Amino acid sequence: MSANFKALRAACRDLPEDPYAPNSGRYRRYARAVFLPWSKDLFWMPATESQVREGVNGYYQGDNNPEHAGVTRNFPAISVGICNNRLLLDIIQFDFAQTYWSEHDAVWPLYVGVHLVKLQVEEDGHEAVSSPNELHQDGEPYVFAHLIYRHNAEGGTNLIATPGYRGKQPEDVPPADRLAEFQMTRPLDTYAVTDDLVSHYVGPIRKGGAPVPGERAILLVDWVPMRHRI
Repeated sequence: MSANFKALRAACRDLPEDPYAPNSGRYRRYARAVFLPWSKDLFWMPATESQVREGVNGYYQGDNNPEHAGVTRNFPAISVGICNNRLLLDIIQFDFAQTYWSEHDAVWPLYVGVHLVKLQVEEDGHEAVSSPNELHQDGEPYVFAHLIYRHNAEGGTNLIATPGYRGKQPEDVPPADRLAEFQMTRPLDTYAVTDDLVSHYVGPIRKGGAPVPGERAILLVDWVPMRHRI
């Protein structure tokens, strides 16, 4: 196991609680970057002065997350050391290589959001859920999810469905509209969605049979073009 992966895993194990979901079993950090498609250069964006003082970065999804519609959420910032982690930087470059951009978007910078998110359950019979806890779209053209680790965790099944099931629960989706169902189980297992073509959902995490917390940690990378819409 590489030193870079060990550092990324350690950062996920030490994530702070999601300030917008206390006692939910959700922990996270966030960072923002600008990516230049023509040179493949990545630049981490600075936070505002007040965000620097508080150690946070702002994340805005418009109305795509009904639990936090129209709200800028200030999440604890990913450390400089992790932002410069070689494996993380290589993953971002890999993700970009899987995307497609029009000739207009390809000559504008891309906004890159990087999330470290952990779901943790400490007691039998409890669950930790993602946000939003429904089939949804993120509002970013491409979203990549990379498993960092899961330990003593049950559940966390991913469901990819057709777009019309946004806002619905998995039981509302008939078999014909279930495009994929799977679990990520191995470190760096990955999936990606083209946001406008699908809706997607990840099920809650439950504690397994071992006498330790159940945990599932994910690296999310989302991509948004920064050009003016005409």
